[in-house]
Amino acid sequence: MPASIRAFNIRPAKLNDLDALCEFADEFLNKMHAKATGKAARNVFQRVIKDSEIGVLLVAEHKAGVCAYAYATYEWRSEFGGETLDLVELFVEQAWRNKGVAASLITAVIEKAKQRGIRRISAEVHAGNAVIERMLDSSGFDPEHRTVWGLQL
Repeated sequence: MPASIRAFNIRPAKLNDLDALCEFADEFLNKMHAKATGKAARNVFQRVIKDSEIGVLLVAEHKAGVCAYAYATYEWRSEFGGETLDLVELFVEQAWRNKGVAASLITAVIEKAKQRGIRRISAEVHAGNAVIERMLDSSGFDPEHRTVWGLQL
């Protein structure tokens, strides 16, 4: 859908978006069974907004406010020959799903990567999240079969 007729706009997040972002993060993190909360996410979001060298934090905004966000971090990986981008979170408010918001956010993240000369973007998907898998597939992502191990300290 051309940007001129979309009901929403994609832009970098600002500090005055933090309350909405934290509400969305609460819902997202709860759905992912994470131990963190939107309150904890506030520190992450503030840091990325203040230092764009850490990552990308984009929002989708309509006339009444923010309705979605995408958060990605920069990483340096010798496996891929330099800087990469990891799409960490993508959340769209229920009322704005199936309206092209997620696809527009993914496209904007890809464009940010291209502007930095990044040639690899990854996204970790929780098992059973077929909606995001279809979205990533339609955006050109391919599944990689790796096992992610973590240690919570």
